Amino acid sequence: MNERLLVVGRRSYVGGYFAAYAQARQAGTMALSSQDCNFLDREQVRSFFESVGQEPLTIVFCAVIKKSPTNSFASLRDNLAMVNNLIYGAALVNVKSLIYFSSVDVYGNRPPVPLTEESRINPDTWYGLAKYCCEQMLLFANQVPYPVTVLRIPSIYGEYPGDKSVIGRMVASIRSGKPVCVSGAGSVRRDYVYIHDLCRILEALIPLRCHEIVNIATGQSRSILEIAQVVGAVLRQQVHIERQAVDTARDFDLVFDIGKLNGLIPGFQFTSLEDGVRTYLGEQPVHG
Repeated sequence: MNERLLVVGRRSYVGGYFAAYAQARQAGTMALSSQDCNFLDREQVRSFFESVGQEPLTIVFCAVIKKSPTNSFASLRDNLAMVNNLIYGAALVNVKSLIYFSSVDVYGNRPPVPLTEESRINPDTWYGLAKYCCEQMLLFANQVPYPVTVLRIPSIYGEYPGDKSVIGRMVASIRSGKPVCVSGAGSVRRDYVYIHDLCRILEALIPLRCHEIVNIATGQSRSILEIAQVVGAVLRQQVHIERQAVDTARDFDLVFDIGKLNGLIPGFQFTSLEDGVRTYLGEQPVHG
């Protein structure tokens, strides 16, 4: 990595992991949390960017008002305000490119699969709507003169502080002998990305400076029940399944066509689910 980087959101699960990953590879990588600079406060944003200098800078923006428990109009307003202040502050420095973390929530409930970047946008939550509006601000509002890569991300998992992923919760339940709760038959399919792979993808995308929307997924969806069985097999513990009433708000498949990602990073190899789960046992990442 030969970029001067600014990672915004270093206290988040993904932002913290990527900041550590980048700092180990690139001297001078800066990482901010809301305690360092609150992106809801334009004056703090202005002051920070005025201190940065004019050397070329790539920004990776992970900061977000999370969808839970504040999935409300106020959270939409605050997410828009953060991106508006980002655009304002970035205009004060020499930004070469920006990578913005969006979400597959922009596709809404029960999207037709497989999903591509051209799939219909149909957010059904304030969070999903906020993410889509932020994408529009960065890509299409003619306010940003540098390339913006928007990453639409599903659930990320892997051993690291702040992990609240479905897989992380499965690991905790199985280790403690508690049942894994699944909705209905557990047949809903999901595509979970190992956190170290996400960092490798970022490392590959940064020098491309592409003005694109990219779905970040492995292209290999599995049912929740199958994922639980994989976790149990890796941990070598019996899996007790507790079936719950179907969660109608989340009772749909997420399956991705990752042709665009493959075109941008030819030959990228994702870590298998089995090897990703082994990181919870203290094993080192397979790729690095």
